[in-house]
Amino acid sequence: MDTRLKNLDYAFNPRNIAFVGASEALTKWGFLILNNILTGGYEGTIYPVNPGRESILGLKAYPSVRDIPGEVDLAVFTVPARRIIGTMDDCIAKGVKAGVVITAGFKELGEDGAELQTELVKKGREGGMVLIGPNCQGICCPGNNLYSWMPILYHPPHGRIGFVSQSGNILNMLIGHVIASGLGVSKGVSSGNEADIKTEDYFSYLAEDPDTDVIVSYMEGVNDGRRFINRVRSVTRRKPIVVLKGGRTRSGVSAAKSHTGAMAVSERLFEAACRQAGIVIAQTIEEAGIIAASFVNRPLPRGKRIGIITGGGGLGVIAADFCTEEGLEVAELSPGTLAELGGLLPDWWVPGNPVDLVAGLNFTIIKPVIEILMKSGEVDSVMFLWIGAPRRQGAKDIVTSGGGKDISGVWDMMDQHFYGFSGELYELMQELQVPLYIATSLRPEQNMEDDPRAADSQPLIFPSVESACRAISAMAAYYEHRELQG
Repeated sequence: MDTRLKNLDYAFNPRNIAFVGASEALTKWGFLILNNILTGGYEGTIYPVNPGRESILGLKAYPSVRDIPGEVDLAVFTVPARRIIGTMDDCIAKGVKAGVVITAGFKELGEDGAELQTELVKKGREGGMVLIGPNCQGICCPGNNLYSWMPILYHPPHGRIGFVSQSGNILNMLIGHVIASGLGVSKGVSSGNEADIKTEDYFSYLAEDPDTDVIVSYMEGVNDGRRFINRVRSVTRRKPIVVLKGGRTRSGVSAAKSHTGAMAVSERLFEAACRQAGIVIAQTIEEAGIIAASFVNRPLPRGKRIGIITGGGGLGVIAADFCTEEGLEVAELSPGTLAELGGLLPDWWVPGNPVDLVAGLNFTIIKPVIEILMKSGEVDSVMFLWIGAPRRQGAKDIVTSGGGKDISGVWDMMDQHFYGFSGELYELMQELQVPLYIATSLRPEQNMEDDPRAADSQPLIFPSVESACRAISAMAAYYEHRELQG
């Protein structure tokens, strides 16, 4: 990693921050972002910079960055675009190593903005600063309690997934899907116009980051396709990258140009090059988040053979269809394996794959059935489809008025048992190193934001059969790519 990229350490792990444009006006980003840093629990020193104030939010304010005593690692800019240029001279004189430029009004506005952006980058590079943005939401590093970004009072838990997004809103959505999966964030960056540091640079940085296991990214365009692919190839040898591409249509390209000034590229050419470089391409925000989450704490499938276990025959049929459409192979189980399974299942069980538990509610046979498949050597991954019970709000009142008996508590108990039991199944997965994918569309919401300690400690329950199939296919393809690369 070159020295300039190494300076991103000062952005994600700063000992102190100069906040240029700090404010107490509730509607200004100079207040909202500074407030996020304070409420997020950041333990370093914060220096608000505002020539018109003595103090801001209880912190001593300074007229300029030059007036700050001691060293400054990171500068956050929320002042108007043309004022940043002059402030950059102060930062360089102070020896600031990294800057996050929240401010818009650069290349995305056209030729004049592009000239201003070029000047900004020139000053930063001459002074040894790396610049994130401009026109960006900001960054976060939960492991350092750093939330220098726009989402109001939004402090995701620490985890193993790194995020790079040219859109701040989509960054929030991607993180939301990961949190809903019970996982957390290693580092998150809204890259905006990428005047200085490009998406592929962040990939290279996260490839060296010991806190990051997988990278997920939203992109609107690339400036240098050859450079992008060469960087990506070196990263995917070590860590998976999941990419969601915006600007796939003429309307999308036009919107991307006005959003971040992104350069249009052919969708087919981009996707083909990315797949050859080992990138996993996602089609939706939810899919990108879930696929990225599927790589965490799970071994890779060593092939495309899959074993399917289901509590209902129809769901098994649908799963077999989806798996086949995703390029997976629904494995044909040997007579010996079928005989082992038959010893656990009722007499009316029809031998085959999918393995239909014939609507049984007996938890005791699920783990042995999964273990038989994992040890058989005939599958590379196992999918377990749990069938819960749909329930209406207020069902208890309806039952009582009709003279029936409320048994909703039984299903609630089974749901709780299921989540505890899923932990045992994932322990089995880690022991035997055959990936397991548990899916159910009928699950209570899990909000991991309420318990940051739980991030990355809970098994990922896929919200649908389709999402699980897509994840298996993506992980198998990534394993195949990595094997081919040696």
